[in-house]
Formats: sequence, structure tokens, C-alpha cells
Amino acid sequence: MKRALFFFISIFFLGSCSNSYVTFSGESKNRTGQYKGYVILRNDTVFFVGDKTFETKVELQNYMEQQMNKEHPSDTVLSFKDKNAYDQLKTGDKINVWSSQILESYPAKMIVEKFEIVEKIEKR
Repeated sequence: MKRALFFFISIFFLGSCSNSYVTFSGESKNRTGQYKGYVILRNDTVFFVGDKTFETKVELQNYMEQQMNKEHPSDTVLSFKDKNAYDQLKTGDKINVWSSQILESYPAKMIVEKFEIVEKIEKR
């Protein structure tokens, strides 16, 4: 019995002293896919809010106005391959984007292959 106990304790200590570490794959760098969200324009930067839903347009507009005062209105910046895209968008527009890559930075930079405007925002 003492031998078995000694054996299991030895295995436990040897296992905990190994040099293996948890590593994360580079998947987050190369995530591709389709995302839905809202646009916030500030200067020449297009911010993307993809994790929010709004019950009313007033709620959306209030949120956009509140975010405009922050240094980074969202965690993601869109970078379009089509340079005409910047002229087609307005703050509050709901869009679908197809991304080829999301670069690790803060805020994250999403490389947009194509996009479509789902709903245009109307000014009050």
C-alpha cells in the first residue's frame, strides 16, 4: 500500500514539474467570417459595434452619441479593401461585413473583403 501511495505521489509531482505550457493557436489572428453590427464614424476611422442589439432607433442613436465621446468607441476598427466604402457609410448604419482577417491590436483591426448595408440610419 505504501508503495502504491509513493508511486502516485511521485507521478503527481513529476507531472506538475513538466515544462509544457498552455499555448494558444493563431486562430484569432486569422478568423474569417460574416459579422453583423453597427458603424460609428469618427474622422477617417470606421468603428464596428458587433455585440449590441437595440430595441428602438432612439436607443441606438443615444448609444452612438454616448460612444462618440470615448477614445475608442468600440473594440474593432474596420479596414476596407474598397476605398469607396467610407463614403457610403454613416454613424448608426447597420451592416453585414465579410472579413478575411482580424489583426490583434487595440482596437482590433478587421480587414473587410465586402460589406452590405442592411439598414441606413435616419437623422432626428
